Amino acid sequence: MKEKVHYRRLDYIRIISCILILLYHLNIIKGGFLAVCTFFTISGYLSCLSALKDDNFSIRKYYIKRLKKLYLPLIIVVFITIILIKQFSFINYINLKQETLSVLFGYNNFWQINANLDYFTRHINSPFMHFWYISILMQFDLLFPILFSIFKKLNKKINKNFGTIMVTLFTVISIILFSIFSKNKDIMVVYYNTFLRSFSILMGILLSILTYKYNIIMPKILRRFNKPIFILYLLSLILICIFVDKTDNYALYMILITIISIRLIRYSTFKIIKSRNRLITLLSNTSYEIYLVQYPVIFFMTYIKMNDILKTIITIIITLIISFTVHMIINIKLKNILLKIIRFILFILITIFGIFIIINEKDNTKEMKELEELLNKNQKIIEEKNKDYINNLNKEREQWNNTLKDIENEKDKVAEIVHNLPVIGIGDSVLLGAIDGLYEKFPNGYFDGKVSRSITGSEELLEELKIEGKLGEPLILALANNGDYRDWVIDELMDILENRRIYWIDAVLADDPSFNERFENYVSGKYPNVRIVKWEEASKNHPEYFYADGIHLKSEGVEAYSNVIYDAIYQDYLKEYGNESTKKIDEYNKNIKEKITFYGNDVLVNSYDNIKNKFEKASFNIKNTYNEIYEDIKEKIENDTLEHKVVFIFDSEFKISKDEYKKLIELCNNHEIYICNMTKKDLLFENVITINFYEQIKKNNDYLMADKVHLSKKGNKALASLLNEKLNK
Repeated sequence: MKEKVHYRRLDYIRIISCILILLYHLNIIKGGFLAVCTFFTISGYLSCLSALKDDNFSIRKYYIKRLKKLYLPLIIVVFITIILIKQFSFINYINLKQETLSVLFGYNNFWQINANLDYFTRHINSPFMHFWYISILMQFDLLFPILFSIFKKLNKKINKNFGTIMVTLFTVISIILFSIFSKNKDIMVVYYNTFLRSFSILMGILLSILTYKYNIIMPKILRRFNKPIFILYLLSLILICIFVDKTDNYALYMILITIISIRLIRYSTFKIIKSRNRLITLLSNTSYEIYLVQYPVIFFMTYIKMNDILKTIITIIITLIISFTVHMIINIKLKNILLKIIRFILFILITIFGIFIIINEKDNTKEMKELEELLNKNQKIIEEKNKDYINNLNKEREQWNNTLKDIENEKDKVAEIVHNLPVIGIGDSVLLGAIDGLYEKFPNGYFDGKVSRSITGSEELLEELKIEGKLGEPLILALANNGDYRDWVIDELMDILENRRIYWIDAVLADDPSFNERFENYVSGKYPNVRIVKWEEASKNHPEYFYADGIHLKSEGVEAYSNVIYDAIYQDYLKEYGNESTKKIDEYNKNIKEKITFYGNDVLVNSYDNIKNKFEKASFNIKNTYNEIYEDIKEKIENDTLEHKVVFIFDSEFKISKDEYKKLIELCNNHEIYICNMTKKDLLFENVITINFYEQIKKNNDYLMADKVHLSKKGNKALASLLNEKLNK
C-alpha cells in the first residue's frame, strides 16, 4: 500500500496562521485577518493536488470526504452554540434563525453583506461572524469537483492545457477585480464576496497544477537554502499580520500574503519529510476546529466580567480544549461498537435539538427591517432639523447686526442695546459655569469657557476668531485664575485684541493673589480700552455664591457674577448713550430654562417622533460612543451653546460605565442634568435627577421589540410621557 505523503512544514503554516487569526479576534494584533488568505491558498492547493493524484477521482467521494472534514464539525459547533445560547436568558441573539441558516446552508458571507455586519468594528454581537470564511470554502467545495471533472474531460477533447489556461484566466480576473473593487466598493462587500476573495484559492489551485502536472523543478540554489528562505517567508507573514492595520491598503496586503503563502507552500512541498511530530500534527489537524470554536467562545466570554488578561488566557485555554474535544470525537477511530453507537446518538440528539431550536425561533427580519427604516428616516429628520436650527441662528445674528446698526445712536435704548449686544466672552471654568446667567444677560453673545484655560491658552482661539472676522466687541475676558501672569504675556494678548473694548473680570483666589492689583496697575495707563470688572470685591463676604473651592459658582453666584458683568458693561454704555431700564430679562430667563438637549443612541432616534411632540424646543444629539458624547458636550461648553437642561438616555446596547457618567456630569457642571435609566444599573448621582424607565420596562414586556433592546411603539409613547412628566415639573 502506498504511504500517504505528509508535508510537515504545512503543519507549521497552518498552526501559525491559526494563531494569528485567533490573536486578531482577541484584539491582540492588528492584521491577523490577513492569515485567512493563507488558509484559502492551502485549501485550494491541497484540494486540487489531491484530485490530480487520484486517477479515479469521484465527485461523490470528494463530497463525502469534505462533508466529514468540513461540515460535520461545523454542525456540531453551530448546534452546540445555539443550544447554549438558549440556556441563558440574558443572551439575546436576535439573528439566531437567519444567521444560523446562512451558516448551515453556506451563504453566510452574502448574508453578512446584506446585514451590513462590519467584521472590523470588533463588536462581538454574533458567535458566527467569522463563518463567512467557512461559507466561501463550502461554496468552493460545492463547485470544485464539478469544474475539475469538466476541465479534465475538456483537456482530453480540446487541449491538454485547457484547464490550466482557464484557471490562470480566472485567477488573473479575480485579482484584477479584487484590486479594482477594493478601491471603489465598501470594504465589507469586497471582503465577503466569494469570487473576489477566490483569488487566493485559485492561486493555490494554479500552484498545484504547475508543480504536479508540469513537474516544475525548483532551482538547485533555492533547494540548497530552502530552510532559511522558508523561515524568512514565514517571518514575513507573521510581521505583516502583526503590524498591518485594517485601515491600511488591505487589498495590497491580501495579495501580498497570498503570494507569500504560495512561496511557503512551494518550500513546504518540494521535498517530502516523512518524520512527524505528533503534537505539531495534532495542532495542525485541529486548526479548522480551533477556527470554528474561537469566536463562539469569545462571544460567551463577553458576558463574563473579569480581568482582561485573565479573560484572554482563559478564552485561549477553553478554545483549545473544546477544539481538541470536537476533533477527537469526530476523527477518533472507535473499535467498540457501543462507543460508536453512543457517538452517533449524541450527534443525532445535538442535531435534532439544534434543528428544533431553529424551527421554533421567531424570524424577526420584518420587524427589525421596519425598525431600521424608522431609524434611518428619523436620523435624516434630525439632521435636517439641526441644519434648520443653524440656519435660523445665523439669520437671527445677521438680523441683530442690522438692527444694532440702526439703534446704535439712540441713546434712550441703552439697556436694550446692552441686552442684545453680540458680546464675546472667553474664559476659564468660572465663566464656563456661569453660562446660563451670561446667556440670560446676553442672548446674542458668543461664549467660550474651558477648564483651566489661561491667558496663553486663550490666544489661539482669539487669533482664530480674529482671522475669521468674528472677533468683534465688546469682549469679556475671564482669564485671571490660571497662571500666565507675566507682563509680556499680557502684552501679547493685547496685541491680538488691539483696541477693542475689553471687560476684564478679576479673580477670586487666583493662583497669584497679587495678580488682580498688579494687572489693574499695569493696564490702567497702558491699555485704556481695558475695563476691570471687580468680581472679587462684589463677591466678598458672600460664601453662598461659591462651591467648597471658593472659586466656582453656585446658582446664586452665577446670578451675581452675571449681574456684575452686565452692570459693568451697562454703566459703561450708559455713560456714552444714556440710561434705560432693562426689558425682557424675565422672559429670556424663562426661555433659557426651558431649553433642553437630549443625548442618546438609537433609543433617541427610535423615540424621536414621540419625544419631539412633548419637547418642541429641545435639540437631539445622536451619538454611538461615550467619547463622541464627551467631545460634543465639551465643544458646546467651550462655545457656550449647551442648553440649560441636559438629558442622557441610552438603551442597553450603549456601552457606558458609571465612572463615565460621572465624567459627563462633572463636564455639565451648573447645568440641570437628567439621566433616563433603561438598564438595571444603579445610576443615582448627586445633583442629578434619575428617571427610572427600567422599572416600567420590567413591568411591561410589550415595551420592547423582539431584540429586547429597542422600544416598541407602546414603549416609545410611555418613554415620552415619563420624560414629559419629569422634565416639565
